Amino acid sequence: MELFGFTNIPFGLWVDERGVIVRPSDVAFGPRQAAPAVDEESRRRQQEAARAARERMTPEQRETSQKMMASVDRSGRYVDAVRDWAANGAASRYVLPAGEVVERSRPRPVEFGLAAAEFELAQYLHRAGFGLDAVPHFKQAHRLDPANWSYLRQALALAGRDWGQVYERDVLSELAVVGTDTFYPPLDL
Repeated sequence: MELFGFTNIPFGLWVDERGVIVRPSDVAFGPRQAAPAVDEESRRRQQEAARAARERMTPEQRETSQKMMASVDRSGRYVDAVRDWAANGAASRYVLPAGEVVERSRPRPVEFGLAAAEFELAQYLHRAGFGLDAVPHFKQAHRLDPANWSYLRQALALAGRDWGQVYERDVLSELAVVGTDTFYPPLDL
């Protein structure tokens, strides 16, 4: 995640047979797959749960949710580009020259390195059974690199229900502050 500039999932990058990055991290959605067959009652429960979740959102949260997903491309363009690269190798029109790979790569200021260290320390503390002690380190990682959504999502996923509210905002509220365009940046093919 830190080495290749991934800030969310799904992200992907292309590395050729020589170990050279020929395309830096991009949002890597595949085409939407058909939903697995479920019985009518299960489908009804899923739809009801989704409707209830939307109804619990404030108008601002619904707007933020729509904006964060606005650039998600499920058309299959990313998969088509990967197939083109597999078929044509270095001659693929999607393979980028080294200078452009560097230009499109996520910057690496010292704060991002410190954020990565805080995140690793937080994960270590959590795995060692010191979850509440990990919280300030998760917070610091996100503060140092607020557009790295992996940090906040992981922290929220690991927070114990019995801890109370340890983070100032939920993901949607944080997106409204940091910017919805940082969650899934538009695919640039």
